[in-house]
Order: sequence, then C-alpha cells, then structure tokens
Amino acid sequence: MCTYFRRLRSTLFVVWLCASATNAAPGAARLTLEDLLSVEPIGETALSPDGKTFALVRNGQIVLMPSSGGWPVTLTSTAGGKNGLNWSPDGSVIAYVSAGSIWSVAVSGGTPKRLTSAAAGSGDPRTAGDRSPQWSPKGKWILYETGRRGHNSLIVVRGDGMATNFLSDSNADQGSAAWSPDGSQISYVERTPEYFSGKLAVVKFNPESGEAASDPRILYTSPTDRGGGWSLRNPQWSPDGRSLAIVLQTNGWDNVYVLPVAGGEPKALTHGEWEDVSPKFSPDGKSIAVVSSRGSLEARSIWIAPINGSEPHRLARIQDAGLESDPEWSPDGKRIYFHRSSPVESADLAFVDLTGSGQPAYLTHTLPKNLEAALRLPETVHFKSKDGLAITGILYKPAALKAGERHPAVLWIHGGPEAQDSNRLDVWAQYLAQAGYVVLEPNYRGSTGYGEKFRNMNVEDSGGGEMDDVAAGAQYLVDQGLADPKRLAIGGGSHGGTMVGYAVTKYPDLFAAAIELFGVVDRTTFLERTNRPSAIRWAMKMGGPPAEKPEVYRKADILLDVEKIKTPLLIMHGENDPQVPPYESAQFTRALKQHGKTFYYFTYPGELHGFSQREHRLDAWRKQLVFLEKYTQPKYGLSSTSTDDLLLEPAKSPEARRTPAVSQ
Repeated sequence: MCTYFRRLRSTLFVVWLCASATNAAPGAARLTLEDLLSVEPIGETALSPDGKTFALVRNGQIVLMPSSGGWPVTLTSTAGGKNGLNWSPDGSVIAYVSAGSIWSVAVSGGTPKRLTSAAAGSGDPRTAGDRSPQWSPKGKWILYETGRRGHNSLIVVRGDGMATNFLSDSNADQGSAAWSPDGSQISYVERTPEYFSGKLAVVKFNPESGEAASDPRILYTSPTDRGGGWSLRNPQWSPDGRSLAIVLQTNGWDNVYVLPVAGGEPKALTHGEWEDVSPKFSPDGKSIAVVSSRGSLEARSIWIAPINGSEPHRLARIQDAGLESDPEWSPDGKRIYFHRSSPVESADLAFVDLTGSGQPAYLTHTLPKNLEAALRLPETVHFKSKDGLAITGILYKPAALKAGERHPAVLWIHGGPEAQDSNRLDVWAQYLAQAGYVVLEPNYRGSTGYGEKFRNMNVEDSGGGEMDDVAAGAQYLVDQGLADPKRLAIGGGSHGGTMVGYAVTKYPDLFAAAIELFGVVDRTTFLERTNRPSAIRWAMKMGGPPAEKPEVYRKADILLDVEKIKTPLLIMHGENDPQVPPYESAQFTRALKQHGKTFYYFTYPGELHGFSQREHRLDAWRKQLVFLEKYTQPKYGLSSTSTDDLLLEPAKSPEARRTPAVSQ
C-alpha cells in the first residue's frame, strides 16, 4: 500500500547507530553523519599577480593566505556566499560574486563595494544573475557573464561601478570569455540549438568606451556532438596573444589543441585515448599544463606539454591515485600550484617546484584529523555488461568483510549522465561501507572519461543499455560472493535518480530497496519544464523532440511501467529544483499511489538541484539509512519504547510530506 515516513526522531538515529555498530572492525575509527559535513575541502583559489598571496573562500568569507604557506587572514565579514574571485592587475582589489551581483573589496581591507545590482533574469536561478568577473589587463573594466536577459550574455562594468555595457545583442548563450593579454580583444564561446557544441569567437574591445569595437570573428565552429553533452569550454590565451589553447574531441577523446588567433586550423598538442583538459600556458608560452587521465582513466594528474611537441611529463611524483586539478603557474614560471584530493584526502592546495624532485608540498590540510583513520581506499573493478561492453566501477567494501560472507549491497548511480565516479573522496560511500554495505559506483555507458563513443552509447537508448550496465554491476557483486542477492539496493540523484526509476521498472525483481532522488520519470514533461540548455541537450540525446522519436520517449517513460514495480521506494526532491522540476517526483508518487505501491516521499523547501542546507542533508541521510536498514538488514529486539521512530501513515495533504528542517 502507499506509505509515508513521519518525523524521524533523534532516538531512532541513536538506535540505528547502536544496531549497526557491529558492522565495523573492532576498535576501528567510526564516521558520524556530522563528520561528513565537517569536511570543507579547498574550493576555488586565486593567486595574486605578484604570486605572493592566495585568495580563497572559507566559511562564506574571503581569506588571504601566503603562497609560501602560513595562517590565513580573513578579508571580508559580510553575509552571503562568495565565489568567482579575481584579482585586479595591480593586486590591490579582488572582484567576486555574491547575491547574484559583482562586488569588489580592497585587499587592504574595508567595506566591499557592490558594482552591479540589476534584477535577475527569468529561467534557471543558478544562472539568472551576474557571475564570473574578470579584470581587464589594465584594470579599468571587469568582464562578466549575466543571465539578466533570460539567457547567458557578456557584459562589462567599470571598476568603479559607474558604467556597464553589453558586448552584443545576440540571443545566443555566450560564456567561457577571456581577455587577450593586452586587453584589446575578448574571446568567448557562443552556443545556440543549431551549434550547441559552440563557436569560438573573438571581438575587439574599446578600452575607452567599454564597448565592442568590431563584429565578432569566428575562429572555430565545433562539430555538433550528437548527444549534446560536449561543448567548447574556457579557451586560454597564449602570453603573446597569438594563439588560444582549446580542448577538442576530434579524435574521439578530449585532447588539447592550439589555434592561431589570426586564423587557421587547430593543431593537436596532446594525443591519446585519455582525457586532457584545462590547459594553462606557462608565463613564457613554451609549455602548457593540462589535467590528464593518462595512466588511469579514473584518476587525474597534471602533465606539462611543451609547445614544441616533445613528450609531455607528469608534474608531481605521487604514487596513490587521486584527482589533481586547477593548475596555476607562478608569475616566474618556476612553480605550479594545484588542487589534490583522493579517496582518503579532501581537496587541498599543493605546489611543485619545477626545478626540484617533483615532490609536492601542501599549503593546506582540510581533512579533519579524526577522520583519517576511518577512511579506506576503494577498489577499481571491471565487469561485462549484457552485450559484452566493458564497464568500470568503484567498489567500497566494509572493513569487517570476511571471505565467504555476503553483505547487503548498495549500487549508487551518478547523475549527468555525463559524469564519472573516480578516485575522489566520497564520504557517503565511505559511511555506507562502514555501516556494513558493499557499495558499487558503476560508470555506465553515457559516463564521461572513456571517450566520445562510450559517452554517446546511450543516445536514443535512455533506459536501455545503460540500465543493463547497472544490472550487470549488481550481478558482479553477487558472482564475486560479496553481496546477498536478496539484499541489493540502488540509489542515486538526478540522472542517477532516473536510473533508479529504470531499475525498478525494467528489473523489478532485482532490488530490495530503491532511493530515487530528484530524478526524471517522463522525459517529455521534463523537456517542457527544465531550463533551456538542459532541454536542448536532452532533446539531442533522445534523437529529437517527442513527436519525432515517440518510441525512444516511450522506452524512457517510467510512468508507463509503474504497475511493474515491486521494490519499495524512497523519493526525495528539492522544492525549487530548476534542473529536474519537482513535477517529476509529484507525478511519480501520484502514479505509485494509484497503483498501490510502497513508497516514501519527502520534499525540502528552499532546495535547488540537490540538498545544500545542513539540516536537510542530515535529515535526508538519516531517512535513507533507516530506509535501507528496514528493507535490507532489519533489526529486531532493540527494546525501543519510542512511538515515533518510524510510523508509516498516509499523508493527509501535500504539506504533510514536507520534512521539518530539524529532525526531533
């Protein structure tokens, strides 16, 4: 029958922790859910023009930290989150984004100044305001992106906030903009439904008037990716202003190319069946730092590619697999700073001296000390799908796992689907493994990281081969003797939530429990309500609009197969989600109720795509844990006298489904 959770009391969570304590190895360090929220990895960092200071955001404020290491000094104290940090050329001012506007603050301190205050545009609230500020090389103008017209536009504001100008009247989406080194030109990427992968354009800029001084000149038009999931992003100017480094998938993989600004064909700088992204020129223009998956497709490391075409070499001598990103050269070109994380490390800021041994030095340590002993390295595993396609997954095992002993298992499915589970810090997977679950994160067809062909194997096949890949992952766990076939669960968010819907309709006897977070159940209604780029991308992935591809949409329509569902479902959604509108979960739960299925439904006020508020995250995790335990490893004889632990009462109204911000 249709069922709902009522309020989850703290007593229930205590009981759950006590009941599951035996799943950990004796004396082992244990994570709590509050521990998961205590990790605050390094976010964006910005190096000052003289190379002496980093600006970064901690606890909602901008802090300054010596690039040689040392105690950070808090620069701001104003309310509201901050991002998009960008130094003025003389290093005296930092521009940033807060509350959908561009602000500036003197590095010497003082009250921040609001430079823009236009009303947000229509559409997706995440991109409706002003963002991504960049000072011009001479410091007079700040270039930024805005959604105030209802689509992405480029605009400049004078450094004192007294004048603003749009760079064009185009209705196309414009982004990934960058100043030329002398400030006389601006490069950017323009996207429309007709060329969704993007055109790379350059426009001349008048520094006196702050206006475009020419019509845009198209340097390169990318072939359209048939799945809509790839586009030109963030071209980088060479120091002499003669060329741009861009990432193309001409050979079926993301590799770095150099394109002459004066005109001509792009020339490949890197080659190989791996992903090379995020190119950054050295100050002398002789080398480019790239983030590469060469060596391990589930890891990322920084490599240095000489412009003369000689063999690239890895920057840092680090043995353990992890993720390196955001390379930034020191002004003298003798050092590269970067971010580094791994399954047992939160993201930190490190550097390598290019004249040294290649050993990295760390400037930050963001992982709480008490968590270090509780984290374990996962395994990278490989298995074959139904049609023989090779699939890779990340596997987490309980510490107390014994040979021949089968455990409950959770397959956690990433969203996108253009995403990848990798050698990252995944505290939720770590927590589930600690609680006694075998956790598998499969990189099903449609994932990134394995080339264009693999990424587009789900085009016109949503819910087909990609779901077979996930089912094969479940069978792999059973065949390896790790998982109890009667205690398999599945969960995921966004397209991962959609995959959960496919799982319970296309493999109705496989899973004992399913957690569906803000997923799509009807691709037609989704296209009508999601944001414009998302609608275009998914229409391409489906092969066209519903009228042109009715059978493709029929196969992807979970609502038409609700009657097949046997698995209990836990469904959660943010009430202001602009990516997967809440209507998807609303119509799913309505259909489940009509067919008499077992499900639990919660919505969270003020949340967009995913859950960001601390109490909502804790509440969602607690409910998911109770749900998993109820259906995969129930406990009996706990002597609980609570009458409000888990009451399965039908909701009386939509308001009754709303979860309180704080569980009591």
